[in-house]
Amino acid sequence: MSSYNGVPVPADGQRIEYSNGKYRIPDRPIIPFIEGDGTGRDIWKASVRVFNAAVEKAYKGKRKVQWFEVYAGDKANEKYGTYLPDDTIEAIKANRSDTMLRVLESKAAAGERK
Repeated sequence: MSSYNGVPVPADGQRIEYSNGKYRIPDRPIIPFIEGDGTGRDIWKASVRVFNAAVEKAYKGKRKVQWFEVYAGDKANEKYGTYLPDDTIEAIKANRSDTMLRVLESKAAAGERK
């Protein structure tokens, strides 16, 4: 089992695959998330319930997201001494969270990575 920043990847999840211009979404996709700082924590707690309910309703229990916390911001700095650990970027790349990666890379390019 692999891990990032010392946190194991959910064993009962599978990576999203991409080949020949198409994504293959498994029944239990691993989706990394960043809880956020400040109100981000409260927003995440509410949002994840909505996301899970939407998947449940759409797939009637056949599919379930395996959420995987990765670290950025103040929480990462407190734990790892950096606001955006390299392992966070690697976990996002490995689990095909391309949109999240683009946001983090744009912030890093703008000098927000400390």
